[in-house]
Amino acid sequence: MRDYGPILVPLDGSELSEGALAYGAALAKTLGTKLVLLTSWEGVSTDLAASLPTIVVDVDKRAQTYFGDYLEGARKKVPAGVESEVIVRSGDAADEILSVAESKGARAIVLATHGRSGIGRWVYGSTAAQVVHTAAIPVIAVGPNALQQARADVAFKRILIALDGSKLAEAAIPAASSLAKSLGARVTLVRVVPWATQAYPYTLPDTYVPQIDQELESAATAYLRKHEKLVTEVPVDAFVVRGAVADGLIDFVDREGIDLVVMTTHARRGLARAALGSVADRLLQSAAPVMLIRPDAE
Repeated sequence: MRDYGPILVPLDGSELSEGALAYGAALAKTLGTKLVLLTSWEGVSTDLAASLPTIVVDVDKRAQTYFGDYLEGARKKVPAGVESEVIVRSGDAADEILSVAESKGARAIVLATHGRSGIGRWVYGSTAAQVVHTAAIPVIAVGPNALQQARADVAFKRILIALDGSKLAEAAIPAASSLAKSLGARVTLVRVVPWATQAYPYTLPDTYVPQIDQELESAATAYLRKHEKLVTEVPVDAFVVRGAVADGLIDFVDREGIDLVVMTTHARRGLARAALGSVADRLLQSAAPVMLIRPDAE
């Protein structure tokens, strides 16, 4: 993750999308950087622009004014002390988000994962997924539960790194540690281990299930102790959680008051190819936003 550049927050006109503002502003304020608010509209088709150029120019001016006024209104919700600017673009929403992120040298993109009303509902579904699996910078996806709980005093004090034993998941450790140092946050490593009856539903007759459970937990604990050493210059702790992976992580996030979850993802298929598979999608239902990082982009 870059140690410079503004935080980009795309908005689609819905209250839910604006819920991401609190997280983007908190991140910008703590990191001492600027906040960029962006919205885009589809614009007029090329065929219509060619046949009715005068009308197109007028529509474009009106749209720029309308959406500019909208962003200025949203800008008033940014806490004092956070520098901000607004940008209106016309074109495909995902393309414009990525274009602005590159041109502004953004440090991260903070976006809501859905919006039920407003300018075009473009933060929902395909736009968010396209941004996640294409962006060369980390994307912080703020799910519906986190959006509902967003407050003006959002803080990032505890960052969770979800590990599953893969090199891909472990690639999140350096970026999360660097971010935690900048934010003055604690890093928490979590490995979810299923119970033996879940992992091995068809055990041999002579198998002693409690012993398998003990060995699974011991191995996970040793794994976490080893990777704790990779987290430097910030406080770190580690926990083994038992049960189903997604449910275990969501329960831990909510119970422990985690402020941000950091995971890695493949570039090709976005959320669906996160290190922990579909778990990334499920984690968006927790009370914490999820930062997704492409190791290849880093």
